[in-house]
Amino acid sequence: MPAEPGPLTLEAWLTRRIEEAPPELAEAVWPLVRGRLAEGEEGLVHAALDALAIAAHGAADGAPNRAEAVTLLAADAILTYALEAAADPALGGSAARASRLAEWAGPRGLIGNRFNEEETAGG
Repeated sequence: MPAEPGPLTLEAWLTRRIEEAPPELAEAVWPLVRGRLAEGEEGLVHAALDALAIAAHGAADGAPNRAEAVTLLAADAILTYALEAAADPALGGSAARASRLAEWAGPRGLIGNRFNEEETAGG
């Protein structure tokens, strides 16, 4: 008899989602999230912010190119995956959990603080 499958992990859940993405996007997402999966959805938010920083730094060095565009799309996808995962009951999520993650990450949270710090440092 086959063994009972264990609980769904974030990595397995994300693998299913990324299989549906265009290959170039999937190839951009995995390196950004691999080291952050143990941190759960919060780790995905941090990975998305890292990807935004990578794309912004590349664009600041010259004209935006396809690589920065793909990285920017990866950041968007990762943030979306984080919110979807937080809401998915199969991962223990709920709408309330996703809402708390969005508030923690959003304009008055982690993302807002990071952009405000960069604005203050730059100007």
